[in-house]
Amino acid sequence: MYPFLLPEIFKYLIPMYDLMIVIGVVLMIFYVANRFEKQNGYTRKQANKLLILLGASLAIALVSSFLVDGIFHSIQEGELTFGSLTFLGALIGGIAAFLILLKYFYKDDNKNVKEIMNSIIPGIVLAHAIGRIGCYFAGCCFGVPTESFLGVIFPYGHAHDLYPNVSIFPTQLFESFFLFALFFVLNRVKRVKHIEVETYLIGYGIFRILIEFIRGDDRGSFLPFITTQYNTFPTPSQYLSLLMVAIGLYSLYRLKKNKPLIDRKI
Repeated sequence: MYPFLLPEIFKYLIPMYDLMIVIGVVLMIFYVANRFEKQNGYTRKQANKLLILLGASLAIALVSSFLVDGIFHSIQEGELTFGSLTFLGALIGGIAAFLILLKYFYKDDNKNVKEIMNSIIPGIVLAHAIGRIGCYFAGCCFGVPTESFLGVIFPYGHAHDLYPNVSIFPTQLFESFFLFALFFVLNRVKRVKHIEVETYLIGYGIFRILIEFIRGDDRGSFLPFITTQYNTFPTPSQYLSLLMVAIGLYSLYRLKKNKPLIDRKI
């Protein structure tokens, strides 16, 4: 199913998908740790506390990813069933878990929740961008068939199983390119300084709504209004993305009123 970077290590084949996920998470942790200390002024001890909470949240995010996808597939099938992992499910569960852990297990006086989240979000974007490259290698999260020059033929994975020898959109790479660009914006564009969370929610939310229209894998269904040859719309991810955009816009409105949505001392 997977192409392998290395043929065998101690009789174990290394899937590129798994490798990309690990690389993404490691780089995210290094990025966030550096930002906590260099930009936010947290001590090494404080940064380590926050990273431990972040690590615990990542574990919860994995479970949440599986459960959220299962909920939508259970609604679609009319019986309890589980599909696969979904990023938006992981994002929702992971952020919720981190905010709860932060409230009860981080008591330092200089805690600024908004600042902490603004530092973590770019790290999540970086990890997600690298992870999508893993999706491309694995042949999952693929697009619909196309005759354009952008199409690729997958020789393996779920894409090959569903569309053998058919050119399809490499939506994984489209999303990866967008996320790398968003990561650059969050780090280099001064106008989004201090509103990284809102920029991400609105920017990625809109992008995800749009790219869902050319996704060719099973997206699930929840109150669909349109049925096409490949999918039903809106997809569960589009509903969740619309919610992301709405929260981002509302948070910006609150900031203009000097009433941040995420309080400093949550």
